[in-house]
Amino acid sequence: MRDRGILVVGGGLAGSEAAWQLAQSGLEVRLMEMRPRRSTPVHRTDLLSELVCSNSLRGDAPTNAVGVLKAEMEVLGSLIIKTARRARVPAGGALAVDRRVFAEGITTAISGHPR
Repeated sequence: MRDRGILVVGGGLAGSEAAWQLAQSGLEVRLMEMRPRRSTPVHRTDLLSELVCSNSLRGDAPTNAVGVLKAEMEVLGSLIIKTARRARVPAGGALAVDRRVFAEGITTAISGHPR
């Protein structure tokens, strides 16, 4: 049987991050996303990791649990956190993003990855 790599189903935050980490580690990855073939009432684009309910990824301070998680993800080379920081908009202590800039950044990075 021929190895076809790893199939990741779903191009949301978790699926996009999983696909990125696997590809970065040298594995061949296929990321399957239902959009644009099939949409939902809340999605507006065919981009990966489209945030639909809020533009906030919650607190960013390293003194709370979600901030610690973000710091750990950043150390591990998280595409989600790196892209969120590039797409950041003012939101007090939260890590909030411009939704389109964020989703475009994720989509561009993943579609341009050689694996």
